Amino acid sequence: MRLASSRATHMCPVKCTPRRCLPIARISLRPGETPEQAQERRMRESQQVEERVATVSDLADWDRETSAAGDKLVVLEVESEKLCQTGLEEEAELHWKQDQAAALAPCQAIKHTFARIARECPDVKFLSLSADDPDAAPLLDSLGIEVIPSVQFWKAGKLLWEHRGVNQLEQDLGEGVLYFGDSAAGGVKGSEHVTELHSREDLDRFVSSQEEKVLTVVNLSISSADPCIHIFPAVLALARSFKGYAAFGRLLGDENASTQGVLQAFNILEVPTFLFFKNGKEVGRHVGSSRGDLIGKILQVQSEYGVAPPPPPKPAGAVPRRRR
Repeated sequence: MRLASSRATHMCPVKCTPRRCLPIARISLRPGETPEQAQERRMRESQQVEERVATVSDLADWDRETSAAGDKLVVLEVESEKLCQTGLEEEAELHWKQDQAAALAPCQAIKHTFARIARECPDVKFLSLSADDPDAAPLLDSLGIEVIPSVQFWKAGKLLWEHRGVNQLEQDLGEGVLYFGDSAAGGVKGSEHVTELHSREDLDRFVSSQEEKVLTVVNLSISSADPCIHIFPAVLALARSFKGYAAFGRLLGDENASTQGVLQAFNILEVPTFLFFKNGKEVGRHVGSSRGDLIGKILQVQSEYGVAPPPPPKPAGAVPRRRR
């Protein structure tokens, strides 16, 4: 993304609770789990969702919940039991009940994803707003909601990012929570593997602290650029896989005056840009959001310095083969 423009399937029955309506899914058994244990687990998970997802229906609810969230990331899900739009310029006209049911199915699946992410990310505040609620119209207008479903990411009263429509919503929901909320599946914290850099001083300190054989990779991004958000899960995966081979840091160029100065100092014209450092000196860079190209560039730079890549991780549960 160029910086000049960056400023800018199965239908499930529904179980209604006092807080919100949740789709009832078939309970799948985990290894070694009895049906009774699975049912108990499902009840615990449902309770966690009830505790983790707050329902808002008007401006007073919204003000109360966002104020209580403080500096936490707030993720708002706007959903409907009657409408599931793609977000494209033209929506299909549905005349038959079968077509309408099929069109709603993807949005039912999104509810499961939203519930799962809410369970796994306790440091993020999750809110749900039903567009079917007749009292919700003023809040929908205030938030600028034009497509159902929509997911918005807020922090400190500021809208950071928004996804409109069901297309790719599941992917963007997980990526947004990671990028803005530092939370990934399984309770993984992104900042434990990708160092957050908030100033030029942070960057210089991070670069100078790495061992000689380690390639320092600094991800320069901005907060609202789609390519930066979409590549970040790959950055986290590489940071976890390349321990001792490459060290990763992230700096958001629009966070403050110091980070804006970093973009100017390194003549950054597009984001994301990845700077590569060896022994404190820049030895290369990569521009773009292609995971494959990023991996290839890292391997190429390290190869030029005679550093072999780490062995691929072994699959979970893999048993070493015996020699005959």
